[in-house]
Amino acid sequence: MTPSTPTLLAGTGRRCTNPPPNIAHGGWGAQKHEQAEGIDLDFWTTALALSDGHTTAVVLDIDIQILTNERADQIRAAVSQATGQPVENIRACATHTHSGPVPYQSWIEKGYDLVGPWFDDLARWSAEAAVEALAALQPVELRAGRGECRINANRRCATPAGERFLGVNTDGPCDHDVIVVRLDPLGRRAGLRPVLQGQVEDLPYSGPPLATLVNYACHATIMGPANRLLTPDYPGAMRRVVEQAVGGRCIFLQGSAGNIGPVQGFQSDPKIYRQLGAILGHEVAKIALALNGVPSAMTFREIVPSGAPLGLYDLQFAPRAGCPVQVRQTEISVPLREGLPEKKAAAEKLAQWKSRLAAARANRDPAAITEAIYMARRADIQLRLADDFGGRSSAAVRTHIITFGDVALVGCSLEPFCEIGLAIKRQSPFPVTFMCGYTN
Repeated sequence: MTPSTPTLLAGTGRRCTNPPPNIAHGGWGAQKHEQAEGIDLDFWTTALALSDGHTTAVVLDIDIQILTNERADQIRAAVSQATGQPVENIRACATHTHSGPVPYQSWIEKGYDLVGPWFDDLARWSAEAAVEALAALQPVELRAGRGECRINANRRCATPAGERFLGVNTDGPCDHDVIVVRLDPLGRRAGLRPVLQGQVEDLPYSGPPLATLVNYACHATIMGPANRLLTPDYPGAMRRVVEQAVGGRCIFLQGSAGNIGPVQGFQSDPKIYRQLGAILGHEVAKIALALNGVPSAMTFREIVPSGAPLGLYDLQFAPRAGCPVQVRQTEISVPLREGLPEKKAAAEKLAQWKSRLAAARANRDPAAITEAIYMARRADIQLRLADDFGGRSSAAVRTHIITFGDVALVGCSLEPFCEIGLAIKRQSPFPVTFMCGYTN
């Protein structure tokens, strides 16, 4: 690398972002509780800063279910104000855990007063993590690999009678790809290794990476309606396995998981999300460790006489290009289906079922409570659809793209199906492409 060649700079920062343990929780239509009853595993926001000396981007990996446009804007604005970086160069990514705080009120009343203050704290913590990441910028080299993990499956199912439900559809399309980018400190080599006949050879860097980036598509719904604990679901367990095995910080970017869920979903035992997260984490660790352990190429050097002739090779662990860093933010117009709910009717239905829920609870009627929660949740979904898309024939999808060298991080604000993600990755001009939902 010549002095004139641009070098990728990277840094990371992290903050614990635990919500109050009794915050409004979950939001499942099948749950009976309103508030969480404790925290099973810490929530994190991890910031990754990337720069080529001219353009700088910040990526936030946030343990949260959903970032509405307003909440994403709040967090990005806080980071921009704290760092001086343009808002358009800041990306906020949700892991999509369904066992975190509710993002909006729906039918839940208890604990919802804690949600707004927690989001204010989350914005501040995200800004602090970003400041830490930018202060830690250092030259890195980049390697990338991919593998496969089958803790996920298509989740759109139907009974023989045609009734649709969310479950495990092993015959449906699914993206099992695990894409990994490893960022290693530049200029740190493991040293010289003696070989035969007094020769020595340079070893590749064998220490911990600065960061390991992971792209995988699967709804974080291993924990389900009966769970009353705040958890980051499998992404949190996966990160911890990777960081213990590989070192550095692990950053998870949720993939195109609109129609993809876990092979064990809607559970109440936290051991299950930890186990499935560990399975994914070990696959990520295997890929990341191989990038500095298994040569990308080798050239035969010579044969050395021994009891059996021994071949020596010059090994290569070739990094990928990491520059330039570029950011693009745009909106893509997509058509909407007909028959979307009307706002006034949806609001009236939600109010009706919330009233019935209050009466059922006052009467301690379990069957009526179950029905009212389910119907109120469905009415709330209809109201949010009406709020977002009512009276329109098309919608603008926020799209955010960060590229650095051979890598593209493509993100959109919705839940793309895996077929869309697979097509974008297949058609991308970048050798390594992350396709992410739940962005900004």
